[in-house]
Amino acid sequence: MDGNHEFKKKKYDIAIDNYTEGIKLRCPDKLLNSVLYTNRAAAQFHRGNYGTSLHDCIFARKFKSDHMKAILRGAMCCLKLKRYDEASRWCDTENENEEFLQMKYKAESLKKSLERDKRKEEAAERKERIEEEKLLAVIQSKGVQLASMKTNKKTRLHPSLLTNLETQNPSGAKVHVTSDGSLNWPVLFMYPEHTMTDYVEAFNEQHTFEEHLNVMFSDGFEHPQWDTDRKYTTDKLLVYFEDRDNEVMYKVNPKSTLLNVLQHKRHFVHGGTPCYVVTVDGSNYQKVFKERHKIINT
Repeated sequence: MDGNHEFKKKKYDIAIDNYTEGIKLRCPDKLLNSVLYTNRAAAQFHRGNYGTSLHDCIFARKFKSDHMKAILRGAMCCLKLKRYDEASRWCDTENENEEFLQMKYKAESLKKSLERDKRKEEAAERKERIEEEKLLAVIQSKGVQLASMKTNKKTRLHPSLLTNLETQNPSGAKVHVTSDGSLNWPVLFMYPEHTMTDYVEAFNEQHTFEEHLNVMFSDGFEHPQWDTDRKYTTDKLLVYFEDRDNEVMYKVNPKSTLLNVLQHKRHFVHGGTPCYVVTVDGSNYQKVFKERHKIINT
């Protein structure tokens, strides 16, 4: 049989084609048909096509229900597909055969392992959900508004709100509670004049904007390379947050703490990351910025 020859050479695709040609002949010999389907199942199995292989094993048994190789291969397919109950049932047809007994034991062991892993995963997810609900409660207690909570005015927090904590920032950092009960937020600063950004992974709510801007732009620290004119100095920086609904920019007092700004009635945190626009007072871009946006002092 050409299929067997190609199978031995591990040319499984060619072997599959050869077995298929044999099946198409519709030979009246039931045993031969069972062998052809079983052999094609073996070739499919080696190609990693476990579902197709299982299908061939089922057909092989229609011609010869007790075909040992078809039963064994079917059980192996079920193991690969993680259908452990089915694997056990395939093995039950030969419950006195040592090889089948071992495979049944393996299927039952893998099933228990899978169930155990699933329980652990569910427990971890429950724990994470509880922690996130606690975090959301802290955020809400501080008067900070998450963008997607605008449509939900209920006091009770719903698990769907947990998506608000999914961040789109570079490091994946999230808001978290510190040991003293304050919140550290990931914060994004945007410099539209240069299409550049700065990212602060942990901006404590009790710290002021001035403190962070001093670190980023004071003479004692490395200045951003993109600011070739050295315009961005702490005494000239203007900070804004955007009210997206009303298309308004609110000017932030640099001496304000992050929490003070977050508590503003028109401040909503999008994507778990507060974002602020920074411009230079008196610059040409600032004039354009004022023409483009309605600006309100906080």
